[in-house]
Amino acid sequence: MTKKFIQKKTLGLALGSGGWRGQAHVGVIKALVEAGIKIDYIAGTSAGSMVGGAYAAMNDVNELEKIFREKINKRKLLWAFSDPKPSWGMFKGEKITEVFEELVGKNQIENLSIPFCAVASDLLTGEIVEIHDGSLAKAIRASTSIPFIFEPAKYQGRRLIDGGTAVPVPVQVVKEMGAEVVIAVSLYKNIFPVKADKINSIKSVLKTMQIMMYHLAKNSCSMADFTLEPDIAESKIFSDPFTGFVQDKGVIEAGEEVTKQNIKAIKKLLI
Repeated sequence: MTKKFIQKKTLGLALGSGGWRGQAHVGVIKALVEAGIKIDYIAGTSAGSMVGGAYAAMNDVNELEKIFREKINKRKLLWAFSDPKPSWGMFKGEKITEVFEELVGKNQIENLSIPFCAVASDLLTGEIVEIHDGSLAKAIRASTSIPFIFEPAKYQGRRLIDGGTAVPVPVQVVKEMGAEVVIAVSLYKNIFPVKADKINSIKSVLKTMQIMMYHLAKNSCSMADFTLEPDIAESKIFSDPFTGFVQDKGVIEAGEEVTKQNIKAIKKLLI
């Protein structure tokens, strides 16, 4: 049952990138809602855009949790990755867009019940692109366009890739949206250190990208009023950015736990 809480300041969530770790955002939102805290603004990068956009569209944390526990399954994931196009990326990305449309509907961002922004990067200019309007599903597709995996998303004449390449945790974005208090959620707590005997060529490339995102995320979070870092264990099961979405290993619970541990401190910021 939702607790009563008198909230005087507006709250913005900056939900960070992190592939399958993004399920932790569900737990963060769940714990905030159950504590009676109102979420006024959401900005999301990559996996953060998927979770944040879905919640902004439905404003129902139970339905949000159901999506990640039941509706995203191995069969759906395999279907989403069945449109290969090796010129710009391994996959064209049209089917993953259809998956997002199935999950969040044909909502337009400007009509969502909670103001939302998805963050992507322009592959051709290097610019950070904030998507505040248009198709929610296509915005999520753009923000989650992992380089090499997906063909860059087409958007207003641009070629957009995963926003985590520039802004892993969009703190400044949600500040500019109007949030008086910003909670950042960073998903990179346990990605380092790495044992040398566990590295191969593929993991070397992945860890190289994560070094960049780890330090960018740390810099962004320094501008937040509070940072949550879910304690998500690294595992052989999660050998790529997607496998964990069909493995129930307590990732949602990790987000919920860290939020509950810090709920008193968060409430103090909002009164």
